[in-house]
Amino acid sequence: MDEGRTEIEEKFDDADYPAYTMGRAAEMLGVTQPFLRSLEESGSLVPARSGGGHRRYSRAQLRRAARVRELVDQGMPVWGACRIIALEDELAEVTAESADDRD
Repeated sequence: MDEGRTEIEEKFDDADYPAYTMGRAAEMLGVTQPFLRSLEESGSLVPARSGGGHRRYSRAQLRRAARVRELVDQGMPVWGACRIIALEDELAEVTAESADDRD
């Protein structure tokens, strides 16, 4: 029983666990489902699929989608916002590697 509880707790704590349906994700972000599909088409988000083929999003993916929306709300086209986020991710990775090299 304790082992099962630990597994459940890990899912709650895992930002990459695909817990949210497309409808719930869209509602939480204040966007439409087609907006989320456009992020998938651009390659910016790749949701998991349930056994029935339904999209499932993680908290990390919702944060990414929220960042895209923020840029789109500022007038950036979706493709441009996705590119900016990809570059931000690359910069963060290089910065982390650089910091590791200094240690």
